[in-house]
Amino acid sequence: MKYILIALLLLPLFYLLSFARYEWKKNKLSSIGSIILAIISITFPTVFMFFR
Repeated sequence: MKYILIALLLLPLFYLLSFARYEWKKNKLSSIGSIILAIISITFPTVFMFFR
């Protein structure tokens, strides 16, 4: 069950990373912010799921 939830968490991650890639040439600051947000959005739920 935990692996299914992680797979569902990866969907927004791909969206955020594609947005960051699209915005890289225009606005690097928003792209870096999106990458940081993507890392946090996958790290925190995964850590809390497995180490709770």
